[in-house]
Amino acid sequence: MNKLMVISFLVFSVVLTAQTDSPDFYLGISYGRAFTLWDFGDDDITNPDAGFAADGSKLDLFGGFFLNEKVTVTGTFRYQTFTTEIENLIEDISTDNPDLNFSGSTEDWNVYYLFLGITYKIKVYKRFSLYPRLGIGPMWVDTPGFSIRSLDNELTQNLSRSSASGLGFAYELGIGLVTNLGKHLSLMPTFTLSSGIATIQDVENTTDNVVVTSSFDAKVQSFNLGLSLAYRFY
Repeated sequence: MNKLMVISFLVFSVVLTAQTDSPDFYLGISYGRAFTLWDFGDDDITNPDAGFAADGSKLDLFGGFFLNEKVTVTGTFRYQTFTTEIENLIEDISTDNPDLNFSGSTEDWNVYYLFLGITYKIKVYKRFSLYPRLGIGPMWVDTPGFSIRSLDNELTQNLSRSSASGLGFAYELGIGLVTNLGKHLSLMPTFTLSSGIATIQDVENTTDNVVVTSSFDAKVQSFNLGLSLAYRFY
């Protein structure tokens, strides 16, 4: 009986130790920058895919479930916002109408993602690891509306586009770093490339009071980096 109690106590101790040393999952938050890439950041009016988007910011709420010591299944909700640059559009219209003065106003891009992904642990040092990562999921895009008007004739609306929203698909790939701060907290900075396309329908394009409704595919491409803090649960 005493031997059985000792064996039971040892087994219980091993299980408890394993649970203490190996977290089950983590939850965290990240804030950082989102740098526009390729067509999304282009402000060339001759490029039909130009997004006229300037560098913005991003906010992540994320979590991960440890399948084993190396592989983690991850989930991320991401929000990005980008200002819009229409100076080239104003300059082009001003060139075509040198006797008139023009002013413009615009809104921001707002993009929402829901990524399901996976990471793989590459241990570099005792408390430092690299995590290559891949994620895919839906993307919701609120495109900015803009308006360019002649200051000399306020009754004439020279060029405008309405804001609209659409659903699409996106992916991200990159790498994360992990540094544990004690038993529960971890720093998890990430560096990722994300790209997605959303179909935007029923967009009203107005040129000199002539309205044309059309659809287009919005491409959102960015390089994201942020400092992340996560809490590990056992």
